[in-house]
Amino acid sequence: MDGPDPAEARRRYAKLAATYDRRVDQRFVKRMRVAAVRRLALQPGYHVLDLGCGTGANFPYLVRAVGPEGRVTGVELSDEMAAVAGARASEAGWINVDIILSDAATAPLPTEADGALFFLTHDLVRSPAAVERVVNACRPGARIVAFGPKTAPRWNRPLNAAIRRIATPYVTTFEGFDKPWSYLERHLGDFTVQTLPLGGAYLGHGRVPADSPTTT
Repeated sequence: MDGPDPAEARRRYAKLAATYDRRVDQRFVKRMRVAAVRRLALQPGYHVLDLGCGTGANFPYLVRAVGPEGRVTGVELSDEMAAVAGARASEAGWINVDIILSDAATAPLPTEADGALFFLTHDLVRSPAAVERVVNACRPGARIVAFGPKTAPRWNRPLNAAIRRIATPYVTTFEGFDKPWSYLERHLGDFTVQTLPLGGAYLGHGRVPADSPTTT
């Protein structure tokens, strides 16, 4: 199966931006945003990357975790989604939030970041170039967390059909859907995956190893 298609993703999210939060940010997803940020173990003053930041729905949780002296850098492929995220940050007065409009696989990422979050970004976690670039942008010991949908056990065919139907507008590939975190797992130490109830979603996290090179 083919991998992610950034051009198709850009086209889709141009149409989805205006209604994305209303469609996606339901109670379960909000709970998982809290859980994912908690796994990052951020401290005041830290710098965290939010990959595929979309409309900036993670920003409130990340800004609260790093405090006014910390930094949040969002990376977003879609102009329209990034515009919503920028408006959210501006309206909230978060002067420590920056947004890089770029594909995460080629984005000019900051170096020595203290953590990175992939939240509902299946296309990005299935991009070896994006994963490697993000890992190399983080300092040794930094935590990287990923949350998203996955294929449920084979016996649960109705759930798998529902997951694919829900995910289809937001992903350009189902490659690796049975184990979306596999590229992250290769690069990170102490990698742990929590399979969520009924097996249709996951929360994974690990640390950048001490011998990981840091590149610009």
